[in-house]
Amino acid sequence: MKLLKVLLPVLIDFGVFWAVVYFNMPDHPMRIGEIGNGNLYSLMAYFSLFWTLLLADGVLTQYLIIIPLWNWVKHKGASARFIAGGCIALVCILFAGALSYIIWLPEDGYSPLFSFWWYMTEIQAVYWIVNFVVLYLLDRKRISADSEPAEPEAAA
Repeated sequence: MKLLKVLLPVLIDFGVFWAVVYFNMPDHPMRIGEIGNGNLYSLMAYFSLFWTLLLADGVLTQYLIIIPLWNWVKHKGASARFIAGGCIALVCILFAGALSYIIWLPEDGYSPLFSFWWYMTEIQAVYWIVNFVVLYLLDRKRISADSEPAEPEAAA
């Protein structure tokens, strides 16, 4: 079950991203020269060219960070889940901002910076939402069984 919880969410997420890139390829070919242009197509070109490295990174992140976090949060209350979700959202926003700033060309103005920052945040948010929904669906029987009180035995 642990292997399934590590691989399945990552493979589903990457399948969704692959479909988006694949269906956009006829309109916009993905070449290495597209990377670093500071737009959505540069991100898609990066994904289509380096998907194996990104997949390995996704599996390692899932195994080392997300599964322990999931195992800790699933038995906690709503406040712990809210705090964990807020922390993940903050990390998504900060990483998206940092990557957008690295790619951004100041002579283009601030509009491309904020636009790419928004795109990167959306992509990460979709990734983590799908990831946690899949983990929830894999663990829902176990979570509901843990929350049900055990029936007291009748005295004979």
